[in-house]
Amino acid sequence: MWSRASQRSRAFRKNGHPRFWWHHLDGTDYAPPIYQVLTRRQWRVMRKWYAATAKRNAIGEINVPAMCMIQALIMGGGLRRIVQLGHYYGYSALLIGFWLKNMGQGGRLASIDIDPDATAFTGEWARRGGISDQVVLHVGDSAAEESYDFAIQALDGPPELILLDSSHQYEHTLRELDLWVPRMVPQSIMLLHDTSTYARNWDQRGHGGVQQALDDWLPGRDDVAFLNLNRRVGEPDVPDAMVYRDGCGLGILQKL
Repeated sequence: MWSRASQRSRAFRKNGHPRFWWHHLDGTDYAPPIYQVLTRRQWRVMRKWYAATAKRNAIGEINVPAMCMIQALIMGGGLRRIVQLGHYYGYSALLIGFWLKNMGQGGRLASIDIDPDATAFTGEWARRGGISDQVVLHVGDSAAEESYDFAIQALDGPPELILLDSSHQYEHTLRELDLWVPRMVPQSIMLLHDTSTYARNWDQRGHGGVQQALDDWLPGRDDVAFLNLNRRVGEPDVPDAMVYRDGCGLGILQKL
């Protein structure tokens, strides 16, 4: 018997829009835990957020597999200090804020994005969701020193988890790595989205994006461990046979 919470996002399976691609895969006729843990009010806010972003064509949120990995780290580890580099119009920031609030451990997300319109939109929806205390936003370059200073002050300490999903440009990603990784505390983790061969397409200059930045930055480093999930995926479609079902790839970097 399906509970009400487990029914939530199953309606997305009938929606043909590409943003709901995960819900169209074989074996995904269920609501993932990223939605099931929300209160009824929080889920209503998310449904309205989907409608509002569709209306203004602000679609480009991170996907369900990546969010499930993020949720596992935050809720499985009781994390309280999280930094996000690139929130766009707020999908992941809202979900993380809801999880932190429901955990009740005083956790906070410091999220940075260079787009003032997207940040204002995200802030308004955080207010509607009652998570302004959990989600603190900053308009700025995620590779700039002032953004690091903002995050440390907002979190009252170094981040335990950093989510990198910002410009996807080769040069900018290198600067983000140079800024954040040396200051990560031992055992803390950085998740980098769009690390596959397919995601190299997001680099507007054709310099190889996040994947090439990592290939050039990682050699010779003995202060991190790194795993790139689905690195070699080069096709836009996500095969049902994938274990980590995200063709854009996910990099997992841990400070040693």
